[in-house]
Amino acid sequence: MRKPTPPHESIRAGWLKPLTPGAGPRYQQIVGQLAQAIRTGELASGDQIPPQRWLASELGIDLTTVTRAYTEARNRGLIASFSGRGSYVLAGGGSPHPGSRVDLSMNIPPQPAGGELADRVRNGVADILDRQGIEALSVYQNDATNVSAMQAGQAWLGPALGALASRPLLVCAGTQAAIFSVLLTVARAGDTVLCEPLTYPGFLLAASQLDLRVQAVESDADGVLPDAIDRQHRNTGARVVYLNPTLHNPTTRTMPEQRRRDVAAVLQKRGLTLIEDDPYRYLLHDAPPPLATFTGGQATYYLASLSKCLWPSLRVSFIVPPAEDSGAGVQDSLRASSMGCSSLLLALGEQWIRSGAARQIVQDIQREARARQALARALLPGTAQAPPTGLHVWLPLPGNWNTQVFANALEQRGIIVAGSDAFSVQTSTGDAVRLSIGGARNQEELGQALRQIAALLNEDHRRPSRAIV
Repeated sequence: MRKPTPPHESIRAGWLKPLTPGAGPRYQQIVGQLAQAIRTGELASGDQIPPQRWLASELGIDLTTVTRAYTEARNRGLIASFSGRGSYVLAGGGSPHPGSRVDLSMNIPPQPAGGELADRVRNGVADILDRQGIEALSVYQNDATNVSAMQAGQAWLGPALGALASRPLLVCAGTQAAIFSVLLTVARAGDTVLCEPLTYPGFLLAASQLDLRVQAVESDADGVLPDAIDRQHRNTGARVVYLNPTLHNPTTRTMPEQRRRDVAAVLQKRGLTLIEDDPYRYLLHDAPPPLATFTGGQATYYLASLSKCLWPSLRVSFIVPPAEDSGAGVQDSLRASSMGCSSLLLALGEQWIRSGAARQIVQDIQREARARQALARALLPGTAQAPPTGLHVWLPLPGNWNTQVFANALEQRGIIVAGSDAFSVQTSTGDAVRLSIGGARNQEELGQALRQIAALLNEDHRRPSRAIV
């Protein structure tokens, strides 16, 4: 086979070095060399880089490895590729342009570095259209799609819930809709609902819209204290408890199994209704069983989202209603507020589950999250809580900062974060910010943002030269 023609002399290839065995994936080594050449000025904005086939031949590797490297370089903003023209270095070499923003306030899964997700969406939709046709996807969510999606959901939840997953499930357009509909079903205006001192803002918003009182339950490093649930139940008459026990949003903690057993015992003893919000479970390899398994599903609504562990745009969540309840009340509440999920997105979520693609996507996200969390642990102070495969970092602030001033100072630098006040049920929860690692386009952009955050932590906002307006 004839070796590919060397690139034209105007195409810069001097930056290319032989790959090192054992120094990491070969495609990442190529991207690393490219990024280094841009940083040192060996490659400048507008320089053309070699064709993929030539590069593969020059390095003695397969073409797919080079293709993956170029895809990763595009994802990092290092290069742009044009059909028929080749690939070129972008201005800034992956650095955000002046005035650009890095939004770390929304808790979304990071895009896998290899760009596989776009292919999975494309291939999944093509498969659905081939099998079902456009007519079947041009209807509102109906009983037929619900049954098929419910069966896929039962298979998805089975490893976590065991026999509880075999019960009829409800399918809805995202967990926010599920929380609102469950609260609407189990509580009335003026009722008190218990939760952690720091909790999901979407729950707080839903409770506010329904005119419910929210009362914090004392917690420690393992989660809510069982005795505190009992005490608040007696003091307030609360009959409903909302908890997020796995990779808690925002503190990142995971409630250990024994604490789950103790909490479940109190809930059952007092006849309290539990809403267990469990969107991050599949990001962990060793998560304890859900609280629902310790209550036996009695008086428990278990909520599981595909948005946090697969793709935010799916907007598909499953609700496992209590063992003694058909879920008809929640279903009526869901129907009163929307016409259900998008048929196309629901079919895509189902296709991913049935084909095994969903598990592979989770693994891709775990791999990318692990790399980003390692970056956070390396760049931020030791007080930062950065779980190995979680979607966010919880960063308590030193005494020289308060939450709002720190968030404002970061926003002036083009970095958006979520302050502890957005999660607080009470005013004395401490100053901290949540950093969502999936908000950055790539690891390089995240690293730049984290370095700025780390540097800002050491500044004293009380100095006259550092006034915040």
